[in-house]
Amino acid sequence: MPPKKTALISQGVATRHRTRNAPTEQPVVASPPKKRKQYASSTDDSDIEVDIGEESQAAASSLLQEQQQQPDDNFDEQQSGPAPCPAGPAEFTDSLHSFAAVTAYLRSRLFDTFSTAAASMEMRPKLQEVYSKLLHLLSNTAETTGANHSFLLLGARGTGKTLVMHRVLAQLEAKYNLQEGRPTVGIVRLSGLAHTEDVVAFREIARQLCKTFNCKYSKAASLAENLTFLREMLRELGRGHKVVVFVLDDFDLFAKKAKQTTLYNLLDAMQSADMQAAVVGLSCRHDVMELLEKRVRSRFSHRKQLIPEMEEKDSDSAADSPRGVLAAMLTVPDSTGNGKSHGPVQQWNAAIAQILNADLVMQQLKLMMNQGHGRPRDLADVATEVMLAMDSQPGAPQQQAVLAGIASVTQLQHQQADMVGSCSVLELFMLVSIYRIKRRGHDSANFEMVHDEYRKLLEHGGSGDRRSKAAALRAFERLIALSLVSYVDNRAEEKGGLREFHAARVNLVLQEIEAGLKIQKSCPSLLKNALSNEAVRNTFAHG
Repeated sequence: MPPKKTALISQGVATRHRTRNAPTEQPVVASPPKKRKQYASSTDDSDIEVDIGEESQAAASSLLQEQQQQPDDNFDEQQSGPAPCPAGPAEFTDSLHSFAAVTAYLRSRLFDTFSTAAASMEMRPKLQEVYSKLLHLLSNTAETTGANHSFLLLGARGTGKTLVMHRVLAQLEAKYNLQEGRPTVGIVRLSGLAHTEDVVAFREIARQLCKTFNCKYSKAASLAENLTFLREMLRELGRGHKVVVFVLDDFDLFAKKAKQTTLYNLLDAMQSADMQAAVVGLSCRHDVMELLEKRVRSRFSHRKQLIPEMEEKDSDSAADSPRGVLAAMLTVPDSTGNGKSHGPVQQWNAAIAQILNADLVMQQLKLMMNQGHGRPRDLADVATEVMLAMDSQPGAPQQQAVLAGIASVTQLQHQQADMVGSCSVLELFMLVSIYRIKRRGHDSANFEMVHDEYRKLLEHGGSGDRRSKAAALRAFERLIALSLVSYVDNRAEEKGGLREFHAARVNLVLQEIEAGLKIQKSCPSLLKNALSNEAVRNTFAHG
């Protein structure tokens, strides 16, 4: 057999990403035949051999040779055996022998998303359905060669998209990553707020892949080298029946790029049958598919799932109502399993159930929901306020603490409404204009876009009271000074220059603006009509 070619360290991807035990200044040569490194797959026990004559294959092939030093004879048993679940609630709460321990446990649940306490919280039924569907899809990718999937998880902010995604990933890792240091499923997380630039995105992908699968990472790799490394790594991982799940938070921000290079290359790599990978996008926009280029859309599987917001009619289903979600956040799993014990856990749970069933609390929760604060995120804020109140009132929870938590969430709306009501008419026009742009699907807008919307409002309403563009710019900057509107780039004010071209976003919800317009006595009817126009109201809100 002719000797394999040598890939010099100074060339190609091998110079950028290689296993930690690889030499740093010597050429990577074929391994001597004194001891072959084997990997037993579920379908065949043959060795995985990679010709490193191609520079781009060096890193990925050496990865599996380095990791799989011992045969994995029980791979079939791992795949077909029962899936291990995270530790049960009894293991979490056996040591909770005081109210202080109970409150510490609940604080861990609310403040640490990755804690075991957070994993023990029950999801509302509608989230559970989404969880089961997504888990089945990604499990199919992990267990079936060539079953690559792409999936969109849609829903308004604060409805539970991140919670569902985190639970699914935790279950996948618990089910398939049974040996420490030898993962079968790798997770790569990207955020549209930080990784929309192609160079940054693929550098981050390479970094996370190297960290997960024990490779040495170098920041000096170029975009082309990282692209080649990604494809070769996925190909080699696929040969070893290893899976990579790419999670893209704020997926719509990736789709807004002029050239959607990141999305295209991820989805295009998944078209190969010898790779095992999945892409899951999380977005607030229902129309995100329409933003995709034709070449990207043709490679997407068009699977998507909408997470509905809680509505007033959900009160018919206790678990899906605001009361049921708040109860899940504040209830501790009962380690006895029967609830007949009278320890701190049982006393706490009984007190929470009694408080949330009280008529006054139910009325306040309904009022809070009608004011636009019925999202799970808002209920989490209420639960957090309850935990903070326990510092001054240790012991069993009191109804007053829950009512104070609800009031603290709704009070912020009143404060924002007062600030809106103190604005001038021109400032209100700027505020309503940028909000109308947001309701049409744009998360941000610069002053030029806002002024154009302001001009259209006046033309549509037949009003001749139009101010100069300079006055409108001063009104817009006044909104930024009040934090009712903020620049997307926090350094925009420091950069100076043409501020009217810096992207900005509105920091208010519809109910807060409507309440503020009612407070402003000089507010023209044109503004109220423009805000409540059905054509705008029916557009999907991103806030």
